Order: sequence, then structure tokens, then C-alpha cells
Amino acid sequence: MDKDEVKKERKKTIKDNMKKSNKLFDFFHNISKNNKNLYNIKEVIIIMFFSLGIGFFTCFLIITIFNDGRSYFTINKDLNKFIDAYYTIVDNYYGEVDKDELLNSAINAMVNSVGDNFTNYSDSETATSFLETVEGTYEGIGCTISKNENGETIIVEIAKNGPSEKAGLMINDIILEIDDIETKDKTVTELSNYIKNKQEKNVSMKIIRNNEEMNIQVTKSTIEIQSVTSNIIEKNNKKIGYLNISIFSSVTDSQFNSNLDYLQKNNVDGLIIDVRNNGGGYLSSVTNIANRILKKDKIIYQLKSDNKIEKKKDTTKECLDIPIAVLTNEGSASASEILAAAIKESYGGYVVGTNTYGKGTVQQTAYLSDGSMLKYTVQNWLTPNGTWINDVGLEPTNFVELSEEYIVNPIIENDNQLQTALDILTK
Repeated sequence: MDKDEVKKERKKTIKDNMKKSNKLFDFFHNISKNNKNLYNIKEVIIIMFFSLGIGFFTCFLIITIFNDGRSYFTINKDLNKFIDAYYTIVDNYYGEVDKDELLNSAINAMVNSVGDNFTNYSDSETATSFLETVEGTYEGIGCTISKNENGETIIVEIAKNGPSEKAGLMINDIILEIDDIETKDKTVTELSNYIKNKQEKNVSMKIIRNNEEMNIQVTKSTIEIQSVTSNIIEKNNKKIGYLNISIFSSVTDSQFNSNLDYLQKNNVDGLIIDVRNNGGGYLSSVTNIANRILKKDKIIYQLKSDNKIEKKKDTTKECLDIPIAVLTNEGSASASEILAAAIKESYGGYVVGTNTYGKGTVQQTAYLSDGSMLKYTVQNWLTPNGTWINDVGLEPTNFVELSEEYIVNPIIENDNQLQTALDILTK
């Protein structure tokens, strides 16, 4: 009997016991209502104990079901050692003890003992930041701030069509105050967290622009983080679409589709997808992107767990029919490797650059009661051909190390990996 069947059986038992309890309740209710002494004291006591027994058994089953088959008594036995150690330190250590730090350290030690670099624990603040990144949205004003050489807080980037742009803020504006809080003695992190955590939507700013002071009010809203950018590069009388993907967030696939639509409307002859230094993200996001590229029923990747292998295939009629090259390096990991492998093995495309990171595992996340997060490995993934690239990486079809010229002067002309991809697609 599997877990689902066991749970169904337990729920049926609980339901039957509930009916019995209801009958007992009706019995006592009728005694009170009719004021008739139908049973003697001994019989009433027996029935009461019988009812309490049913209630105890029901509670036991409920606790067992909602703890995935582990009873309260089993959990209590498993944790007795930890609880004893925790309270021994809290109650007897001669100095002050930070209980939160004690628990965080204990959880970290437990997770580290698994021996998997991708199974880890994050506190609530780190978990919130991670969630914002992979979700691809955040509550804010849509600008990036930094400190200049004089220690002044300046705006260095503004999101297109975001609240800051709409309010009239500009790059290089010097921010003197945020809601009457002077910025000169505050760090960038402190100011960013203040704006992010502020309950009210309106944020007042005093700025200096061209030696003129002015007050600007910005209204916070949901900002979508741009993870896909594109442009068209012409070479050898051909137009090649260039797509850069920085992360596979929950909005990356829709951004990819929008950018690809633009490139297709301009009749590009080939496509370069740049996932260099892209550490991965959501499996669903890269799956949707691969669905847009591959032909129906082509394998995108395979999932292996408990000696069972599941092949994930393209399920859509949409596909591309132009030459494609993927740019990779040692910073291309996880979802980036999945996309590169799918284009290499199932599409017949090119992978240009160096070997990828080599992360062949899949993780899930679980959020704890205080907002902290556990991330743990649940499966291995394989390339369409069944190769596990963990700790090895995906091998490019065209191995090209990035030139020193590009590192010193990062312009398109010096990007020899990109230029190699362009040569392949335009020859």
C-alpha cells in the first residue's frame, strides 16, 4: 500500500470515529434535553471513557497524517536528544545565548552533514532576497543606487517604465534624503531595505540635479526584473538575433518569447543564446523556453530518481527552424546547462565557449514557519542522450576560451566567443 492509500485509509477511520463521536454527543444531548435517567452512573462512566478513547485515537491519527506518516511519539523520540542539548545550553550556559543563532547553527549543521553543496539552509532575510530573484519581481521604486567617491548616494540605474522613471528621477541624481532620512550616514543596503520594507506606498526624496535641489515623490509598485535582453547583429549580409538570459526566473520564459517574437518579425537568419554566467533558476522556465525551440516530442531532458527515469519531451507545435548557437562558460549552470544540452543534442545546434559548471541535480525548496528556507536535492537530471554531466559539465561543440582582449576591453568586437558563433551561423 502506498502513502496515498495509507492516508485515505486513515482519513476513512477518522471519519468513522467522528460519526461514532457524533452519536455519543447526540446521546448525551438527548439525556439533557429529555431530562431522563436512561442509564445508571456506572454505564455513563464507561461510555465517557469509551468516548475519550475514541477522541485520543482520532487525534493520534490526525497528527500522524499531517506529519507524513510519522506519529507524534516517533517525532518526539527522534528529537529528544536535540531538545535536551538545546535546553541544557539555554538553561545552564553561564553567558548570554542567542536562541535564534543557536537554532540557525543547528539547522545549518544538520543540512551540511548531508554532504551536498546544493542542499542548504537560508535565514528569512536571505530567503526573501532569493525568492525575489527567482520570482523575477519585487516591491520597490525601480532604481539602483550606489555611493560615489564622495560618499554621496546616487542613482546609477533606472528601470524602464518603472515608478522612478515615471516620477522624473534620472541617472546621476544625488539623493540627499529619503522620507527625511539623511542618506550620507546610511549604507546602500540600509536605504534599499528601508524602501523595500516600508508599508506606505509613497516615498519622498530630496535630490540634487545640476546643483539644484528638488523634491520628488515616488510611488512603490511591483517591478519586473529584466532577465532577457536582445538585439540584432549583422554580419556577412546576414541578420543574427542575439538573446542574453541572465537567470531563469518565473518571468524569463515570457520575456524570452517577447524578445524572440521581435527578432522573428525582423526575419533573423540565425540565433545566438548567451547563458554565460547564468547560474540557473526554475526548471519550468527553461522547459517552456525549450518548448518554443524544439520540435514536438523531442527530448528536453531526463529526470532520474530511485532508479526510475522520466523523459521530459517537447509538447508544443511551436518550433524554430534556423541555426542556433549557445554561448557557455564555467558559470553556466543547472537550467543553463539543460537548455544548452537540449539545443546541442535534440535541436542539432552549436554550443560555443568552454565547459559548463556541471550541476546535474534538481532542487526543491521548503519555507519554514519563520520565513527561512530549506533547499534540498530531489533528483538528478540527464541530457536528452542520457548523459549525467554532474561535476563534469557540458562539452561545447566549439571550444573557445574568452580572449584577454575582451577581459581588458569588453566590447563586442573583442568577444571572440560571440564572434566565433557569428562566423558559424553566417558562413
